[in-house]
Amino acid sequence: MLVRWLASRLGLLAISLTAATAVGCASPTDDGDDVAAEGADQALVERRVEGLSAIAPAPRLVTTRATAAMLGATLPASRKLVVIRELKLDGTAARLVVDATSLETAVVSSSALSGGTRAAVASDDFEATPYIASLRELATTRRALERIDDDAATGGAREPFALTVDMCQSRKPWEKRLFDWAVDLSTQTGKPVPVGVAMTGGWAKAYPNELDQLLGWERAGKLAITWINHSATHPLHCEDASCRRAKFLTDASVDFDAEVLGLESALISRGMLPSPIFRFPGLTHDRARLEQLSRLSLMPIDADAWIAKGQPIRPGSVVLVHGNGNEPQGIDAFLRAVREPSRAAALRSGQSALVSPLLIAPAPPR
Repeated sequence: MLVRWLASRLGLLAISLTAATAVGCASPTDDGDDVAAEGADQALVERRVEGLSAIAPAPRLVTTRATAAMLGATLPASRKLVVIRELKLDGTAARLVVDATSLETAVVSSSALSGGTRAAVASDDFEATPYIASLRELATTRRALERIDDDAATGGAREPFALTVDMCQSRKPWEKRLFDWAVDLSTQTGKPVPVGVAMTGGWAKAYPNELDQLLGWERAGKLAITWINHSATHPLHCEDASCRRAKFLTDASVDFDAEVLGLESALISRGMLPSPIFRFPGLTHDRARLEQLSRLSLMPIDADAWIAKGQPIRPGSVVLVHGNGNEPQGIDAFLRAVREPSRAAALRSGQSALVSPLLIAPAPPR
């Protein structure tokens, strides 16, 4: 069973989240692993994922015909793909691919890829695609994304911003009111509301019913969710008794690849497609971890509007709130901001707009 595999590989059951922290992902009563409801393991497992591993260097392919995916939309002909993972899905050899132009992902059987693609050649100019260009710029600058690119296609909105919601492990009820607001906005505008959900394995394991609700809204066309990797176990590694300072994934004891790939396995097992975006817990990273992430073909995302810290929403902002119940003041402030009459009217009209977190890429998707 996938969740038990994660527990044995990543030491999930050994993690203690009893310390307080200022980053919204633990509280004095948080036990991390003890929050799982009876039967949560079984509820989470729908697809069998085995042997997911990174491919480096990542092969580049071009589709020669429409190619069906095991997870995700059918890939049209002439799409440029980067193959970043190999795995078995329900016993079938498969690959996780990124569309180098749109940054969208899909899981495709290995046989379908073999029969419906060709190897890239120089004239395909992969280096100019948004995905490859973005990875290259981030690797060169060793930075994380925190604002929507000025060249991004945001539909003409004067105030485009990306809403990202961190779902770290917690004993507290989730912030359903936040998602209810987004669903209501979808009803008013008649289209799905883009939102980035930074998922952890700990929260997904503990709250299968709430996860099902998110998936239900996504299937109903109310939410357009970009699933952001927030690590499998979200370790704290506190540096003081209050845990106001923590090393998170930068601690030397962390198996970083396992944290990244473990969460991808958990997402795929529930029919959720991991995006090529990763959020470091606590927005804490160093040069070594950024380099590792680059080798895993992922882009790091920070935020310039962590609402609970008093950072306001501005045009182009990447907004960060916690949907796990640990940072209610952030949800309160965000809902006040978006319900303010002039902004609420602007959101309904499209003058202010939530946009996909994929648009934060240095070379925005097209």
